[in-house]
Amino acid sequence: MINPYATLPDNWTSSSSKRGLQLIRYAQEVLDVLKKGFSVQFDQDEAVQCGEPGEEVRLRFLSGGTSGQPELVEHSHDTLQSAIGGLASRIGDQAMNAICCLPLWHVGGWMQLERAWSTGGKVYFCDYRDLKNPQVAGKVSGNLISLVPAQLHELMKSPTAITALSEARGIFVGGAGMNSHLVAVSRSLNLPVCPCYGSSETAGMITLLESGSFLNGINGVGSCLSHAEVRLSEENHQVLIKSSSLCIRRGKRTFATNEWLQTPDFGKLDSSGNLIIEGRLDRLINTGGEKVDPTKIEAVLHSTGLVGNCLVYGVYDQKWGQRVVARVTPVDVNLKYLKQAVKKKLLGPMMPKEWVQTDKIPMSEMGKPNYTVE
Repeated sequence: MINPYATLPDNWTSSSSKRGLQLIRYAQEVLDVLKKGFSVQFDQDEAVQCGEPGEEVRLRFLSGGTSGQPELVEHSHDTLQSAIGGLASRIGDQAMNAICCLPLWHVGGWMQLERAWSTGGKVYFCDYRDLKNPQVAGKVSGNLISLVPAQLHELMKSPTAITALSEARGIFVGGAGMNSHLVAVSRSLNLPVCPCYGSSETAGMITLLESGSFLNGINGVGSCLSHAEVRLSEENHQVLIKSSSLCIRRGKRTFATNEWLQTPDFGKLDSSGNLIIEGRLDRLINTGGEKVDPTKIEAVLHSTGLVGNCLVYGVYDQKWGQRVVARVTPVDVNLKYLKQAVKKKLLGPMMPKEWVQTDKIPMSEMGKPNYTVE
């Protein structure tokens, strides 16, 4: 098999930050192994070769790991290229220049390199916090950038970052749902946000809502890209995906061609095929025999304007089975005012039984909320 990574465009990569240079070195180590004909297993500290020279090139990534233990997800060159083709059919096949600030040992980071290589684009590496620096922020103009909601939330505190993001070609926001406050602020700042939905198993996004639709008030994560299909289960509206970019293996499980992938998410489809994610089944809290959706509680907390950020989850309770816990920032938030503001909306089991004031919400290395904080 001809190695698809043997030739790279000129000046495909650059950085001016310490974090960016670390990512460049990591990417180069991976490429050096691939050029020798080996497959690659991705690891946080180094790229580890696996398989024999001459075998089909395979890439193994760590899953997001927002809950439970991360697993290795294995993709081929064909599954990754399918994902790129699906995105190109929606946004055009011109060079996908990217600002990469996600870990390369996860699909979300590596796919930005894949898109650039396949379309003759360039990649600039940095930590997302570097976008508060005018020298780095100037690199964003006209380019694509991928962020998770928590990163976008943090960058909105910086006028420099806001200006930079407003000049991006598109801001892909995935990995978790955007709360109503983040959506409202993004629209008020006229940021070219493109909510999307996908997973490590599908090599990234399989739906996309264009920024124009987002800014015009359309909610959701968009309709399916050309390489994917979505349907909802009749029982609980669980999201199922079929995609030509579906991985070959996750952990010990192998996937067949055209297999439907069952996700932990549930939602609805509007009349235009736009997918709206309403929550995750594995986050539902069973308290006193009632199932409570923490995302609805988080939305109410954000709507008060009294919290910087929040995370709601359940912990074991001898009496209730699980009790609802709300972790809120900043550490000096006025809980008396906050409880008063939400008491008419969070009725019965939805009102948290425990409140934790903190200076930050625990996050995974991908910037997603860590639901297993206890």
